[in-house]
Amino acid sequence: MANTISNYGLNLIKRFEGCRLSAYRDTVGVITIGYGWTKPIDGKPLTMGTKITQAKAESLLKEGLKSYESKVNKYDNKYHWNQNQFDALVSFCYNIGNINGLTANGTRSISQIADKFLSYNKANGRVIAGLTSRRKEERQLFLKTDITQSANTNYLNTVNKYTQKDFVRDIQKAIGAKVDGIAGNETLSKTVTVSITKNIKHAVVKPIQKYLNTLGYNCGTVDGITGQKFDSAVKKFQEANGCKIDGEITARKKTWQKLLKF
Repeated sequence: MANTISNYGLNLIKRFEGCRLSAYRDTVGVITIGYGWTKPIDGKPLTMGTKITQAKAESLLKEGLKSYESKVNKYDNKYHWNQNQFDALVSFCYNIGNINGLTANGTRSISQIADKFLSYNKANGRVIAGLTSRRKEERQLFLKTDITQSANTNYLNTVNKYTQKDFVRDIQKAIGAKVDGIAGNETLSKTVTVSITKNIKHAVVKPIQKYLNTLGYNCGTVDGITGQKFDSAVKKFQEANGCKIDGEITARKKTWQKLLKF
């Protein structure tokens, strides 16, 4: 399933774009309306006399973001974006038009992409204070490893409510190990392999979903089933923690060890 922007990311865009219900010219002279909308509306080109309602501005923004989400999702197989990275990049993309230059067509690393954000703060060769502020905030969000500011309701209810010790205890209960909240050899030895194709409904799946959500890797609804969101979240966690990126959690590899902080 393709990534979609969270409410936090949406509000970030709204804040920087601002909303004007009468058409105006932006800093480079382009006729604009609503939250930075520059395309025709209902088949009619924008003119300086165009006016819209607040409801129309909201619907135009949501409709317009779909193409920018697609442009960011184009690189998801390469980078396995977490929610914060995705939100930051959609904001950037909505403002700039694409992320091809930012990512060098998918050849830059995550850290290199972060470093490049601040370069995109000019219009017609001039540094724009508003763009500088936007790039700084987008970069800060891009580098943020948790989702405590995100309002994605699919997983917000687990944030800051599920600790590492809670996770270890729940895993120990699920695998029949001593329940003490401390991940030792016994816990690791009793772990089972789970992935989108193996043990898709094992008792350890819910704790893993809750914990990955807490860490900022969006598993969506905590339902105990290893579906596409689970697979994507595991792969993102693996990439960030130096594990083999295969979506499979097994003690023979690093993923269980990294999750349990063994």
